[in-house]
Amino acid sequence: MKILHCITSLDTGGAEKTLVRLVNKSKYQHLILTIKNSHQLKSCLKKDIKIISISPISLNNLNKVFKTIKKYNPDIVQGWMYHGDLLASFIGIIFFKPIFWNIRHGKMSFRHSSKLTFLLRYFLSIISYFLPLKIISCSNYGAFIHKKIGYCKDKIYVIHNGISIKSNKSKDYRNFHSQEKIRIASIGRDSPQKNRKYFIELIDILSKYKYVEAVIIGRGVPNSIELKKYQKEKDFPITLKDSISNIEKIFSEIDVLFVSSIYGEGCPNIIIEAMKSELLVICTDVGDSNYIVNEKRLIIPSANAYTAVQIILKVFNSTNLNSIIKSCKDRADNLFDENLMVNKYESIWNSVNQKIS
Repeated sequence: MKILHCITSLDTGGAEKTLVRLVNKSKYQHLILTIKNSHQLKSCLKKDIKIISISPISLNNLNKVFKTIKKYNPDIVQGWMYHGDLLASFIGIIFFKPIFWNIRHGKMSFRHSSKLTFLLRYFLSIISYFLPLKIISCSNYGAFIHKKIGYCKDKIYVIHNGISIKSNKSKDYRNFHSQEKIRIASIGRDSPQKNRKYFIELIDILSKYKYVEAVIIGRGVPNSIELKKYQKEKDFPITLKDSISNIEKIFSEIDVLFVSSIYGEGCPNIIIEAMKSELLVICTDVGDSNYIVNEKRLIIPSANAYTAVQIILKVFNSTNLNSIIKSCKDRADNLFDENLMVNKYESIWNSVNQKIS
């Protein structure tokens, strides 16, 4: 079976990383079509998987893309995220191919999100009844939200992200409560969704009780005017870093991961990666974060910093942190396995393809 994947770009991001893991492990053939000619993750792909792009837009390039797809002759066109779903729909119609969509978002912020994206999502909700055969959501929450806003309920199917990561555990949390310095990280692109103002507020209050260092890592972070301002104003150290592909190296340099997102999350890869690496994760109840962690003691409110800090301090002072973290790792290994994800995608593609043929 041959699958054509349509996605905005192949830069560092949750959906993009999931796509790379999926096509690398799948037994089927895969071709990736991007809207933007930006492919940071290209080096992570197996050599036999090609990428084509509709950018820069020109008649010559569009003709080349058309000929490539025609020659490839995919059995299925799989969209990723709203713009990828729209592109997959056009490709599917032009080449008379079965169309699949992929939902990666939960709730969106009307204030911070593009109004065009809101319009696109509304348009997709209407045509979801006619075009895609299946709509794959990476989270239960994402499926719930999209059903609520009008997507075809009968077509939505949940496949959580699967991740394979080697745990090089060296940290022992038995004496964490008495540790002199605690390095706390927020990982993800520079975006209002990540709620960095709240993250800084949490660290600010925590610094009254512990010696803490803040580490913020992600695309666009070092150039953020707001984060640079915090770096100058605050009394505690703040390190700003761009995203890097070696997540194990990041985890080895920090003690705790805070996920302070306020909206938009589906199934955050970073939480699963940290849990599998036996790192302490504390997160807000956004998207499927609560479902992934499944530990009430590690969930904090997304808008009450003082209450959140009291919860965090209880966790830091806990005498059984290692067992909590081990339980989180076991859950991540069992529910969010890479091979399990690949098998589910291949199964859903194969079942629909068999019906058509």
